[in-house]
Amino acid sequence: MVRKPDKNVTMIRRAGALVLAALSLGTMGTAPVKALASLPAVMTVPVGQAVALPWSTFLPITLAAGPGLQSRTEGARAAVVASRPGPSSIGFRLFGRIPVGRVPVRAVVAPKVVPGGQSIGVVVRVRGVVVTGYHVLNGPFGSIDPARAAGIMPGDRLTSADGRALTSAAELMRMAEQAGEHDQSLTLRDAGVRGVTTRVVKPVYNPVSGHYQIGVYVRTQASGVGTLTFWNPQTLGYAALGHSITDGLTARPAPLRSGSLTAASVLGIVPGTASRPGEKIGVMAGPGLVSGTVRANGRFGLTGQLDRPPAVGPHTPVPVAMAEQVHPGPASIETVIAGNRPQRFGIRILATYPQTAPATKGILFQVTDRRLLARAGGIVQGMSGSPILQDGKLVGAVTHVFVGRPDVGYGCYAEWMLQDVP
Repeated sequence: MVRKPDKNVTMIRRAGALVLAALSLGTMGTAPVKALASLPAVMTVPVGQAVALPWSTFLPITLAAGPGLQSRTEGARAAVVASRPGPSSIGFRLFGRIPVGRVPVRAVVAPKVVPGGQSIGVVVRVRGVVVTGYHVLNGPFGSIDPARAAGIMPGDRLTSADGRALTSAAELMRMAEQAGEHDQSLTLRDAGVRGVTTRVVKPVYNPVSGHYQIGVYVRTQASGVGTLTFWNPQTLGYAALGHSITDGLTARPAPLRSGSLTAASVLGIVPGTASRPGEKIGVMAGPGLVSGTVRANGRFGLTGQLDRPPAVGPHTPVPVAMAEQVHPGPASIETVIAGNRPQRFGIRILATYPQTAPATKGILFQVTDRRLLARAGGIVQGMSGSPILQDGKLVGAVTHVFVGRPDVGYGCYAEWMLQDVP
């Protein structure tokens, strides 16, 4: 004989289910649940280090840690710790019953690098020639600008002429001369803001110079002062600048042919204000303190090889933090404000932004050190690449200053920069 369920018990169960559903729906708009929805496709966890998960332990989430993982509480947040390297996963259940999802975990031995902070001078040579402006010519029927007429714009990068790679301004001038003497047009490959296109230009004879010209000013190299972010004590591979060197107006990293890195000396600082960004006044100081080669120009700046360990600055390796380990709170940056020697200055990380793929502006911070505020007003041009440290780890690098607030800046995660270092 089958016993019918008690009506009161059934009603209580239904009410409990309704309450559970209501609580679930009520939490869906909370910050912890939103954080759950933005979890990365894969979490990277350094062995032996706790990685705080992006939600509060007050949210009734049950963690189901896979092999080699343990869950624990870090302050007001849940955290996961890996005991050995290798693949695993972690699952989440709301109220211990409702599956939220499962995320693959990659446990790794935390890499260690030496923070930089040294001021560096960089000279790089781009592939092709970059157009910097127009040169109006006097033709047989008045003023003429053949490059502008062909659609070439400042900021465009001319990579070849008549199928031959361009490596210098002199080579472009020579080929324009040869085409003009034979009354022919010059076919240029133009990599610009509008993509890669072909431009056909008819050189014009310039009676002032006595040569055939296409009417552009070009350059083949760029130079400037920035900051070394970190270097690998085993390979001497390094990362610097925190943002790419772009080719004119495209805002894309300029492909490089070669480049060199040397020490720079800071002679002075123009402080930043609400209406004007500040800058370091620096000069190349030669290869005595820092020297190396530039191999690549990527999204997060320059990478390459040092000739030897820098003569000044930190020399103790520190772990590189995963993006999930960076949190609001006290931190510091290493940078030079006079001479050659880096100094440490206090900052406060105001916010961190979850990123599932490499991107800039992952860290928002504010300068709190009175010395740096008095000397520079905060972050100035030339500090890009200055390493950001927190909890004994390298967490990022300075990339941008906040418009109108020189004491507030952005940084990128060091984890992303590390991926490009040889």
